[in-house]
Amino acid sequence: MINSYEGHYEFNNEVVRGWDSDAIGVYYCGYKNISGELIPLYIGKSVSDRGIKGRLLDHLRDDNWPDITHFGYQLCGTISEAETLELEKIQYHKPKYNKQGK
Repeated sequence: MINSYEGHYEFNNEVVRGWDSDAIGVYYCGYKNISGELIPLYIGKSVSDRGIKGRLLDHLRDDNWPDITHFGYQLCGTISEAETLELEKIQYHKPKYNKQGK
C-alpha cells in the first residue's frame, strides 16, 4: 500500500536525525516555491533496513545539492511498490539531479 505524501520538512541534519523512521518508500528532495509546493530536484527510494532516514542522511553527508532545502516522502508497503513509484515520479517530474534513463 502506498501512503499519501508527507512533507515538506527542512532538509538538514537536525530534522532528519530527529526523525524516527526506518520505513521503505520514496522521498523527494527539493525546494518550496512561492506557493509553498515542493519542487523536486531529486527523487529516490529507500528499500534497505536503514529506511528513508538513512538515505537522507547519506545525501546530507555528501552535500552535493546546495539548492535543496526541503524534503517529503511517501511510505510504501513493498519494495516493488517503492521501485515502481520512484520510476513513475522521476518520469513525471524529471528532477534536475536524477540521472536520465534510470
